[in-house]
Amino acid sequence: MKKIAESVWPDEVHALLRTAGVRQVAIVPDAGHARLIKLCEKDRSMRVVRLTTEEEGVALLAGAWLGGEKGVLLMQSSGVGNCINIDRKSVV
Repeated sequence: MKKIAESVWPDEVHALLRTAGVRQVAIVPDAGHARLIKLCEKDRSMRVVRLTTEEEGVALLAGAWLGGEKGVLLMQSSGVGNCINIDRKSVV
């Protein structure tokens, strides 16, 4: 039963993103999100942007929001901790 649930969640999340009008999908490549990433890449209404760090995604999506587009940042749980670094980098 667990295997079925694992194979369905990417489709459900992709459907939710489409319904919400998400147009930009920022990703740090991750095997755990591989199916969801492929679904987003095939979706012509979404633009997938590959990043090297999660902090780049925060900046990218802030710009998307300022431009009137919705976006999401797909990341592993460790990526959440990495996003804290953006505050440190912006302090002069």
